[in-house]
Amino acid sequence: MATIQALRMIKALVRLGWTLDRVVGSHHILTKPGHAPVTVPVKKGATLKEGTARSILRQAGIGEDEFFDTY
Repeated sequence: MATIQALRMIKALVRLGWTLDRVVGSHHILTKPGHAPVTVPVKKGATLKEGTARSILRQAGIGEDEFFDTY
């Protein structure tokens, strides 16, 4: 998996049907009907670690191929 920027991940999730519900500190919480909320940590200019990015995709029920098609 390539380096993933947190804000670009949020934009891709929104394109895949997720909605930015709220921001609590540096955590952006996205929701989608029928799914548990997904939290993306956002720090200024930071990228997500590979394990964190994979975990977010797994929680969202999105495959890497589907994600990178919209990334």
